[in-house]
This record gives sequence, C-alpha cells and structure tokens, in this order.
Amino acid sequence: MLAVDADEVDRKRHLDQGCAMSSGQLDDEYDREEAEAIAAALYLTPNELNEIEYTIHEIANDDGLVYGYGVEIKEGAPQHILDKLAPLPRRGNLVLIHVQGYADDADQEQMEIEMARTTVYKVKLYNIATDEVVISRRMATYEGAAKMGGWTVEGTGHVVDVTDLEPGEEWTPRDFDAS
Repeated sequence: MLAVDADEVDRKRHLDQGCAMSSGQLDDEYDREEAEAIAAALYLTPNELNEIEYTIHEIANDDGLVYGYGVEIKEGAPQHILDKLAPLPRRGNLVLIHVQGYADDADQEQMEIEMARTTVYKVKLYNIATDEVVISRRMATYEGAAKMGGWTVEGTGHVVDVTDLEPGEEWTPRDFDAS
C-alpha cells in the first residue's frame, strides 16, 4: 500500500468506532480505494487499470523524503491504454502521478518541476494544395497535432521539457531535433 501509516490510523479508527469489518474486509476496502486513486491519477477508469500490470515506485529527494510516485507499466498493456498514458509526464520509464494525501504537499513544487515534461510526436498533415499527406517540420503532442489539423505518427514519441514547446502551444519550433 502507498501509505501504510495512514492505513494503520484508519484501521484503528474503524476498530475504535466498533465497525464490524474484518481485517480482510478492511484490506480489500483500502486496496480498492488505492486502486481508484491510482486510476484517477492516470486518467483511467478502474476497469482500465485492471487491464494492466503495474508497479508503484516512490520518488524521493536526496534526504529520502517522498514527494511523488511513479507508475511503471509492465509489458503487454493494451495499446488503447498506452495511448491514454502517452501524454502524461514521465521520468524515465515511470508515469508520474500525484495521489492526493500520499505525498508531502510541501514538496509538491519539486514534483511539478519533475513533471514539466511531455511527449511529442511527428505529425502527419494533409496538404490541400498538393493533395498529399506530408510530415510536419514540427513535432507535437496529441492535442497539438489535432490543433494543427493533423495526426500523430505512432512510435515516434519523444519526451521533452515543456520549455521545448512554442510558448503557449502544444508543438515544437520548426525543425526541432528531439534526439
């Protein structure tokens, strides 16, 4: 579980209030609540979360203070779920999430700095003048490609700092090199 201390406090409170739940029922309830929080942080439904195998990793500063969590998605996840996760911020192979109440809010700023990354893709555009599909000289997020009137090329994603995007836009400058 993500927050053992909070779970222990809740468990004791339930027992003190005379709740007639067994330890197993409480564990199931906490697991369900945790899964719902993780699904919400990943912008997935609980059913979609059940379709994937994942591991939660703590992200801590040099002093060991946990300020966020990363979700490692195991191989074999359905493509429609991977597509939903693609625009989310990453740190290496981890999808970064902030589960309310689990990370120290004093370190939220550090988490936001770490999360200031996005994934951009090559974009296909239809050129009405030549009646051809061309590859844009810019790379864009999914939203940026849609704003441009194009669509992303799967398998071309690169994680970049949001500062690499044009100010206020969802795409990079022309001839951007994401390598």
